[in-house]
Amino acid sequence: MSSSNENKGFLGSFLAAQLTPGRIKLWRGIFFAVLALAALLNLVIKNHHPHFGYDKYPLFWPVFGLAAGLILVLVVKKIIQPLIKKPEDYYGDI
Repeated sequence: MSSSNENKGFLGSFLAAQLTPGRIKLWRGIFFAVLALAALLNLVIKNHHPHFGYDKYPLFWPVFGLAAGLILVLVVKKIIQPLIKKPEDYYGDI
């Protein structure tokens, strides 16, 4: 039987190589830099007229998206997960 590294393919091998502590910090820094750049561009570039009351404020949509994402995570963790959670031995010995 072949090893698991041979079955990953190009993308799997690339992503596995990125999961070292130094690389994770690098990718996190790149992510936050791009996020900050997008937020700054949102302050500078006005590409539409507001359709809603709060839409006219800078950074409304990024803050709205962050809040919506956090609310979804909390709903899933506190309400949905207890409803679908199974006991540890639900499937028996596998």
